[in-house]
Amino acid sequence: MGVHKTTVGEVVTAVSDALARLLDHFVTFPTDGQIAKVKQKFFLLGDIPNTIGVIDCTHVHIQAPRQREWEYVNRKGRHSINVQLVGDADLAITNCVVRWPGSVHDARIFRESRLFTEFQTNRPDGVILADSAYPLLPWVMTPFPTANTPSQMRYNNAHGRTRSMPNNTDLYCATQYRCPSQSPPL
Repeated sequence: MGVHKTTVGEVVTAVSDALARLLDHFVTFPTDGQIAKVKQKFFLLGDIPNTIGVIDCTHVHIQAPRQREWEYVNRKGRHSINVQLVGDADLAITNCVVRWPGSVHDARIFRESRLFTEFQTNRPDGVILADSAYPLLPWVMTPFPTANTPSQMRYNNAHGRTRSMPNNTDLYCATQYRCPSQSPPL
């Protein structure tokens, strides 16, 4: 298109900064008035009551940065940013953390997030479903590592069904916003 790479980089940076400033206006956790409807929609997905969100991290591939390149190498040996997303049953992102290099584990991103700090002191009216990378907390439910009983198997199946639809948010984001010079998507 006849535009120098430096100019493109500056424009991308300016647009990214502008979007980041608007993030809190568009990405919001359900309010007290919305919680009942969110719980109902999640229950219809997988029969787990009291669910107000699902959480997971996804790696968005990037080109190797010039500074601290090693920090961005994820467990698959690719350069990425590890993005934490919380979603609702309608695939809306209700919370996100976009600041950690690919080498950082999901649990650390979670522990250092504003969401974690807020919910540790002000417990939410419900639970967030997470995979086994996350800690089990009064407000975070993870699957049983090994389901030994029929009830544990039923719980793990319900947990998986409830998480599966909103978890597609991660896949969508990872495939839509990957670095164009790298393929395939995650």
